[in-house]
Amino acid sequence: MARQRITRKELLKEPDQFLTQSALAFEWVKTHGREIVYGVIGLVVLIGLIMAWMSWQRSQRQQAAGMLHEALKLIETPAPQANQTAPVPAPDSGKAIEKLREITESYGNTPAGARASWHLGHLYFEKGDAQAALAAYRQARDRFPSQQQLSVTLAALNVGYAQEATGAWEQAIDSYESVQQSSFAWLHGEAYLGMGRCYEASGAKDKAIDVYNRALADGKLTGEVQQTINERLARLQPPVNPPPAQPPKAETAPVEPSPAETHVETPPMPEKTTEGESAPAK
Repeated sequence: MARQRITRKELLKEPDQFLTQSALAFEWVKTHGREIVYGVIGLVVLIGLIMAWMSWQRSQRQQAAGMLHEALKLIETPAPQANQTAPVPAPDSGKAIEKLREITESYGNTPAGARASWHLGHLYFEKGDAQAALAAYRQARDRFPSQQQLSVTLAALNVGYAQEATGAWEQAIDSYESVQQSSFAWLHGEAYLGMGRCYEASGAKDKAIDVYNRALADGKLTGEVQQTINERLARLQPPVNPPPAQPPKAETAPVEPSPAETHVETPPMPEKTTEGESAPAK
C-alpha cells in the first residue's frame, strides 16, 4: 500500500502545539491574574514572617545565654591570682537565684533556660530546700533537648537525689533506674547506690541487698563505689560465723550515742557535670 505523501504546504496548515499551549497558558494567567498576585504576596509575607521569627528566636537565645553567664559569675569563686592583695569576692547565691529564676521564667524554652533551671536546682539543694530543688530539676529534665542525652541523664540523677531527700523513695528509685539503664556507665554506680539507699530507708532490706549485689556484678564501678557498697552489704548481712558470746560485764553508766550513730543519712550533692565537659576519669 502506497504511503500518502504530506506536502510542506499541508504541514504549515497544521496548528503549532507550542504556540497553542502558550496561548492557553497566557489566557489562564490573564483570567486568574488577581489570584496569582495575591498568592505571590502571601508567599512573600509568609517568608518574611518566618525570617522574623527565626531572628527573634536567635535574639532570645543570645539574651538568655548572656544572662546565664552573668548569673553564674555570682556563684563561681575566681581562682586567686599571683601577688593578689584584694580579697576574693564571696559567691552571692541569693542574687544568682534571682537571676536564674528570671531566665527560667522569661527564656525557659531556650537552651540557656534549661541550663538555668539545672543550676537553680543545685543552689536550692545546697540551701536545704529539697522541694524547690526537685521542681527545678524536673523543669531542667523536661526542657533539655532529647539529643542532649548526657544532660537529660544528669538531670534525672539530680531528680532522684531531690526525691530521696524529700522521702519520696519509690519515685527516687524510678529516677535512679532510668540512670542505671542509660548508656553512661560512669553514672551507674551512683544510681545503684541511690536505689540501695532508698530500699534501706523504706525498710526493704532484701531488695537493697539484691541491688548492691547486682551492682558488684556489673563490673563497671569505681573502686570508691565498690568499697561503699561492700560496707553497706557488711552492715546489712550478718556474718556467717558470728563471734562467740562474751560474758556479761558489770553495769556501767549509760553512754551517749556518738554523732556518727545519730547521724541521719542524706543523699549526696547533685552531679554538676555539664554536657560540654567530658566524663570524669575513672
